[in-house]
Amino acid sequence: MNSSGGITSTKGRNNSTGVVPRIFALIIGIDTYAVGRPLKGAVWDGKSVTKYLRNKLVPPEHITEIYNEQATRNAIIKGFNNLAMDKRIKKGDAILIFYAGHGCELEAPPGWETDGAKVQGIVPCDVTPPAARSKTVHAIPDYTIATLLNRIAANKGDNITVILDCCYASGGTRSEGDAGLRTRSIESKDLPKLPHDIDKNIRESSSEASRKSITPAGFAQSGERSHVSLTACGSREKAHEINGRGLFTSALLLVLKKLDINTLTYTELIQHIGKNDSLIKRQRPQCDGINKDRVIFRSKLVGTNQPMIQIEIQPDGALKLFAGSVQGVTPGSRFQIYQHHLVGSSNPCLATLGVATIQDYESILKLNFPIRELSSPAYALQVDVGRENDIRVYMSPALRQRLKNDMNWQAFVSGDSTFGSYSTTDKIEADMCLDITSNDRVSFQTCNKLINEHGISRLPHTTPLDVDTITNVLGSASAWNWHLRRTNEKSPLKDVLRIEMINVKQDLSRWEGDRRPIISDGNNLNTSGIVDIVADPTRLYAYQLVNNSTVDLYPYLFYFDASALIIEPYYLGPTTSTGKADCPLPKQSKMTLGYGANGRVPFAYCLEDEQQIDVGIVKLFVTNSPVEFGMLSQGSPFEGGRASVRPEQVKSILESIPYWDTISMVLVQRRA
Repeated sequence: MNSSGGITSTKGRNNSTGVVPRIFALIIGIDTYAVGRPLKGAVWDGKSVTKYLRNKLVPPEHITEIYNEQATRNAIIKGFNNLAMDKRIKKGDAILIFYAGHGCELEAPPGWETDGAKVQGIVPCDVTPPAARSKTVHAIPDYTIATLLNRIAANKGDNITVILDCCYASGGTRSEGDAGLRTRSIESKDLPKLPHDIDKNIRESSSEASRKSITPAGFAQSGERSHVSLTACGSREKAHEINGRGLFTSALLLVLKKLDINTLTYTELIQHIGKNDSLIKRQRPQCDGINKDRVIFRSKLVGTNQPMIQIEIQPDGALKLFAGSVQGVTPGSRFQIYQHHLVGSSNPCLATLGVATIQDYESILKLNFPIRELSSPAYALQVDVGRENDIRVYMSPALRQRLKNDMNWQAFVSGDSTFGSYSTTDKIEADMCLDITSNDRVSFQTCNKLINEHGISRLPHTTPLDVDTITNVLGSASAWNWHLRRTNEKSPLKDVLRIEMINVKQDLSRWEGDRRPIISDGNNLNTSGIVDIVADPTRLYAYQLVNNSTVDLYPYLFYFDASALIIEPYYLGPTTSTGKADCPLPKQSKMTLGYGANGRVPFAYCLEDEQQIDVGIVKLFVTNSPVEFGMLSQGSPFEGGRASVRPEQVKSILESIPYWDTISMVLVQRRA
């Protein structure tokens, strides 16, 4: 399966360490406003970020600063547009947009499809009161910001970082009786209502290129592909400044100055910020975006070709692994231990450990002696999933003959290997069959009954006659099968959890955000657990997750591509500094991915040139506490992709009674 329209990509992800790329920055800080209470630290925050950038990373001519009375609505929008049009900025260059000032939350204009949700925005210095006698100046809504970011991404690539030190929750400007504490938001009653046609000129001038890459509305919406966002707090929380400094920006700069940004990912950055006690007791910073596992300011994922999981050294010396049975850790799992996540000569393996105890979301590793060189946080690389999860592999006599003198292959045949598979001479019991083609390449045939039933047997890809390449495919196949068939035997949500798939289309009668709004175009296609569609990139789809239970749920949605052995994340949710994120799927609620307020990026499916049919499984994991499922993701081993990508490292806050479940839907795609 391939996806088009800038919607979903299932290509293997490449890795590149390299040097820090060129950075271009737009810095906005506003203390003085025409309405609302003034701030004292937003300009200081902006200048502090500029000082940090100029110190080591960015020449002055690459930084645009807009402060106070300069930060008008027109000037802010112009700053975004200049980034999109700047000929100095090449694709892959890093773009940083920093905003410190007031945020707001307003009622959506009549006719906007937001599922009842309000519209968030940032407040320019010249915003006017609701009953202004002169020309009305509005807040800049998230839909407009989405348009502008989409335009930048279309021209310059997706190496964009957006940092917002503001909030949207209302409730005054002082908190908790602290005279030096101020909240960075303006209440909706003090701002003019948004008209239906706000920023129509921006939307209608949006280039054709930008409309091919659909960007979700909202600063912290899941599924962001144009940028990674770092926000000061949760959507219902308040962002504070104290004594003329933003709590979030101050904590952010402390971490950036202390740690090596050549190895620091966005997820790790937000975790380190969460160690700042003065910050997290008041607010929980958030990190969102599909690319949040990238090293900051990098255009590609950097690191090992296999998933890395964070470890924390406990007071008693035990090593706690932030993954458990829900993520697929089993009693036979083994992990190599590293100090940091970039495997190389400067970061050798320090030990290989098994698992002592396993809980739902975390595990304790077996440690016979202390590892003196190790400090928190450290990382684990899974090298064995446990033999009970291995797939059985049958090899044709011709292939066995060609590989009989290879020592690594003989170790595999004898069962003395950690490839996630073992050899069998019984073709009937095999999970995968390997053969050699007429042009000396290795072919792969899946024996997964669920996939076979829908027309897929021989995979469309082959590999060279190379043991490392073959075993990489087998490792991917093992992980693919294991995560696909994993379920909670208790199935606590069996009758109250649903995945719905819906045809969607653009409403050509009106504009919303940077494009025609996406609306439903039919009923739920998933009535039996199997959906059969014509693969056509012009046909758009959305998913709706339905929670009819009495429990608030955190969803994680994946697409399992049977032909390429890809596990593609459709939704992973945000990472927070404390591990406690906003709940995306509360009890008795629905969540849309592909249209509506919670996800405005539709999905489309197409076949590769020689394919007539493809099969995938859309699988939903849910928990009652936020955990990290990024470790499940994997690119295609056939395309130079990796067996799986590093997980997002975050500490889960566990409930006393862990609660999780899964549900799946088969998606068959046929050529017209």
